[in-house]
Amino acid sequence: MAEYFLCLDADFYSQRIHPPLAESWRRRSFVPCRSLCREMLPAAQEYALRYHLAEETPFVARIAEGFPFDRSYWRQLAGEILLFAAVEIPEFPHVAETLYCLLAPREHGDDRPPREHSSPIRQALRGSRDVSFGGAIYRPDHAGYNDSEDVARLAEYLQGIQPDLWTPEDLSPMREVEVDDRADELAFAREWFPELAAFYRRMDKERRVAVIESIF
Repeated sequence: MAEYFLCLDADFYSQRIHPPLAESWRRRSFVPCRSLCREMLPAAQEYALRYHLAEETPFVARIAEGFPFDRSYWRQLAGEILLFAAVEIPEFPHVAETLYCLLAPREHGDDRPPREHSSPIRQALRGSRDVSFGGAIYRPDHAGYNDSEDVARLAEYLQGIQPDLWTPEDLSPMREVEVDDRADELAFAREWFPELAAFYRRMDKERRVAVIESIF
């Protein structure tokens, strides 16, 4: 499983993305999204060139041209808009379970509380709430959202963490990690953690929000 951190401008998300997607779902029509989709076309083309994607028409282009509403396609449209609107998509290694073990050991494993009641580190890595547009939730259980207040709160939390205080013994609940490998696992988490903290500080400073999506 991979996690994609889609970093978006807070005002653009709240003023240009959220309203038309919510209205689209409410009205069962893609008409409210057509203007936004036309606006997204240059970003869609740039994304395709950057990642050498096959010459396939993005769904936002089909909506802009008048594609009729279908509930099964609404989430596909929402996903493309979020992706193409992202101002940054940082790549982080998958060390979530290690950080849960270190910072929220009760949440390590399968016993996980709802997003809004989870630990700060899980909210930083998975989102503090679902990604919702009006009455519709985008990819339940597979996409989380941190708004501006969440970002500020989590940036402060991450800034206060001291990775130097972590010890290999703190990873003992991770039975999948051999005893002899704990030091290496800890070193990797220590190396990567400052990047996560810096990412949240940057988002807070630049008034951005995050959609964190799990892709299998």
